Amino acid sequence: MRLANLAKETLQQKIYEDIRQKIATGEFRYMQPIPALPDLCRIYGVSEAPVRKALDELEHEGFVLKKRGKGYGTIVTKRLTQYTIRTLLVADVERQYSAIETYHEVLEIMLGIVNGATLNGCKLEQMSMSGFHNAPTADASTGYLVLAMSWNEYRQGLELATSQGSPCVFVNPPGAGYPSVRVDMERGAYIGVNYLVQLGHRRIAYVGRTDTEWSRPRFEGYMRACKEAGIPFDPTLIKQTNGVLQEEDWRALDELMNVAERPGAIFASSDYRAMHLLARCKQRGIKVPQELSICGYDDISESTNIQPALTTVQHPRHQLGKLAVEMLVAMLDGLPNASEERVVGPKLMMRETCTTPRRLPD
Repeated sequence: MRLANLAKETLQQKIYEDIRQKIATGEFRYMQPIPALPDLCRIYGVSEAPVRKALDELEHEGFVLKKRGKGYGTIVTKRLTQYTIRTLLVADVERQYSAIETYHEVLEIMLGIVNGATLNGCKLEQMSMSGFHNAPTADASTGYLVLAMSWNEYRQGLELATSQGSPCVFVNPPGAGYPSVRVDMERGAYIGVNYLVQLGHRRIAYVGRTDTEWSRPRFEGYMRACKEAGIPFDPTLIKQTNGVLQEEDWRALDELMNVAERPGAIFASSDYRAMHLLARCKQRGIKVPQELSICGYDDISESTNIQPALTTVQHPRHQLGKLAVEMLVAMLDGLPNASEERVVGPKLMMRETCTTPRRLPD
């Protein structure tokens, strides 16, 4: 597009309108650099002055931002189309989780999604499976975030999203294989158990499920840490509980305390289990961590409010929600590699429930 023969004011306006149109169509993408000033001059066949004035006007209106310095340039900072993020909950949460678990499993993610949508200037809609077919038909500015409790339910959400031709991101799935934002749970459990190993523990029990999509990676992390430490597998130290019924976790602790060689530490595959175990220890007069170390998994808010404060592995749900929005927006922007899975690293939160093993008298 050569504009050199136009009047100066018209020339500047034409350049302004052309760049603005390229932003609107996505040719110049959000948060990506536009061609450098010399390149724009060649494209339009003009000197630098009208291009600079057009860019100044675009920056004044918030469409672009000039970042000065070597390696920087002018980047697009405004979308002309507002994206709609639809959060689809494909799960009967109450069937599997208690009310408090529902809060931490779903609502903390939702808060992260709300935060992410606000930061990215997106319209947010929330719906369930039953409400999906009553929703307006999606257009090119609409994408879906899917929250579920099993792979089958995640795939149901994917089918609904793709039936409307919309991009879709899984939030906090139990494993890899789809565009998603998740935590490496196997790594998280490994970190927690390895911490107990580094403290000197050799008798480490596991309390939690081992056979579900959500529990299997955590159990595998427990097994890997023990194997690397040369700790032989002992089935008497594995106690299966659903994590909801307090009585099950109490019974698990009672059984572990009746083992001939008691464990000096327990890795609980959720903070709820860990808190149940702590309550039972208090009832039985077992001192934590002096007589028994306990490490949880999740880092829910209550883990810092109890006494002693729970050592646990952080599963950052709020961050997952925010990152999922960013990933979906990048897909809607058409950015390269936008659909590649993002894995958030777990983090050990060292508090008061773990210490070195108690030394027995000679």
